[in-house]
Amino acid sequence: MRLRHVAWLLLALWGCGASTTAAHRPTTAESGLPFVEDDYAAALREAREKRLPLFVEAWAPWCQSCRAMRATVLPDPALRPQAEHFVWLAIDTDKPGNEDFLRRFPIDTWPTMLVVDPEQERVVARSLGAMSVPQLLGFLEQSRRTYQQDPRELAEVLARADSLALAGDHPAAAMAYQQTLARLPQDAPLRAVTAVSLLKSLTTAGASEECARLTVQELPLLSRVDDRAKLLYVGIGCALDLKTEEAVSMRAKLEEESLRDLKAPADALVAPLRSSLYEASIELRMATDDEAGTKARAEEWLAFLDEHARNARSAEERSALDNHRVYAAFILDAPDRVIPALEQSERALPWDYTPPARLAQLYQASGQLDRALEASQRALARVSGAGRFPVLATHARILVARGEPAKAEQVLTEALKELERTPDAPGVANRQRMLQATLAQVRAQAK
Repeated sequence: MRLRHVAWLLLALWGCGASTTAAHRPTTAESGLPFVEDDYAAALREAREKRLPLFVEAWAPWCQSCRAMRATVLPDPALRPQAEHFVWLAIDTDKPGNEDFLRRFPIDTWPTMLVVDPEQERVVARSLGAMSVPQLLGFLEQSRRTYQQDPRELAEVLARADSLALAGDHPAAAMAYQQTLARLPQDAPLRAVTAVSLLKSLTTAGASEECARLTVQELPLLSRVDDRAKLLYVGIGCALDLKTEEAVSMRAKLEEESLRDLKAPADALVAPLRSSLYEASIELRMATDDEAGTKARAEEWLAFLDEHARNARSAEERSALDNHRVYAAFILDAPDRVIPALEQSERALPWDYTPPARLAQLYQASGQLDRALEASQRALARVSGAGRFPVLATHARILVARGEPAKAEQVLTEALKELERTPDAPGVANRQRMLQATLAQVRAQAK
């Protein structure tokens, strides 16, 4: 099974939930960036009054890259001179009350950074995935130029491509991104951002072969390791979707490139990007059915995550990559190895639902069903709104493991009825499919 598929199964346990984590963002005095939290209307009014572009950080509590950026990148003093040039908005995509924003600006990659023209409510720049401080600074500078430029400029073509992608028209978006990429110099700051967005639109449109080929072509043109890492992560996913001889060759090339970039110095590749690159390289090992090689690389990954935690400057930074710990532990069939780290995260972040949600899974996998149920109950007590549903699905799985299928079925049927009362809310269809699949498994096991 592909690791990224495992990742999404794990996200079903804690994704899409509301958390009070946002209340613990560094203060304006600490970060230098005066973020408005989860109030698009207020931020839009301020941007219009000040005639400034609106910067939006779309994040989620379960997203390790989001939380790592919040702990290490956004508070960086190098960003403070940018404070006066934007109005700053943070949107927790899982939080009840943000549905209108998500209908206007659909988000399918976490984190996503947007710069919006407040008068037209039009996206003028978009970046997908985690960024280092230099990458974010480059994005902000280019966004300001795009906002101020004549619509005929090249940056406007990229802005149109971003708008098409947000509207879900990925074939048209891919064409617009390709037009932009063809006109960009090799050393242009926008090249990596454009290439990653193009790859995402290609894969969403089902053009995995073109996506993988483009990744191989673009990598030699990117000199920055952090830019290459983002391109590799998306491109490897495309290559893994293919079953041709050419794909085997491309996967070998991409694995070679990913291993080379993993050797880069610590200051050249921020932790969330390095960790994601480990994840992608392990997927490539899995594709070769090399179990020993897969586990050896997972050991390296877990060692990196342990070192990152030891060097963290805050509890938030230390726990930001906890879900990658879980992935690595499951590859190694060793859930007990990471339980102490997750228990430490829960003690340090008592308001956060994600540590007990992850612990519930780890306890269940290690046969500690009473502790799994207790952890699931703690997670449910801390999560609200749409996030309750995936946590309830986890709860039901634990009940089945405890020999209580009737209780599990009741939990799931009540959750589905609750979802039926809000059929137009963003993400409802996906949550319904997840709950229905879990319910089918429960009923099959009860026969």
